[in-house]
Amino acid sequence: MKKIILGLLITFLLSTGPSHACVGKGLNIGVLDSVNENLLAELVSVLINERTGTTVNIKVYGDSREIYNAVKKDDLGIIIENTERAMKMLNIPDNGDKAKAYDVSKEEFRNRLNLIWLKPFGALNKEDGNGTYYYAPVITEYVLINFPALPRLINKLSNITSDKNLQDLLKSAQSDEKVRKAAKEILKKKKLV
Repeated sequence: MKKIILGLLITFLLSTGPSHACVGKGLNIGVLDSVNENLLAELVSVLINERTGTTVNIKVYGDSREIYNAVKKDDLGIIIENTERAMKMLNIPDNGDKAKAYDVSKEEFRNRLNLIWLKPFGALNKEDGNGTYYYAPVITEYVLINFPALPRLINKLSNITSDKNLQDLLKSAQSDEKVRKAAKEILKKKKLV
């Protein structure tokens, strides 16, 4: 009888294979120090944490070089990037066409850096008031392999910048309201958490 129970247990364990759940794991998101990027990172962080139980930390960096060095060291699994900065990093002229810049960045980041651009958040005004940045979440291959459900979850935030509630929350976040609280409010209003 013990052999039968042991055999059934081993068969069960082998048949279930590795778990793809995110619970108990942790992720780091890298951003530059800006209200826009912090709010977008908080949206991603709260969404992942609330929906999967994964602990998500946001790490703020002084410049892009620091972010990409952290990615190379596997310290970050997600970054918040914009097309203007990406095109500069790729050393490709940017003609101002944000959709084209997104497509080029998406392809070149995958080919050159093994980084995957997800659906764009959309455009937000630059904090100096001169134009807009077109933002998107970018994930590493590690995240793609080890958290296979995350891309679909994060993609629920595509075009979130066009939401009026987000614009209002962004203004309140700029006036010293907690960014995390603002992110949670917008996700609740969109029924994502």
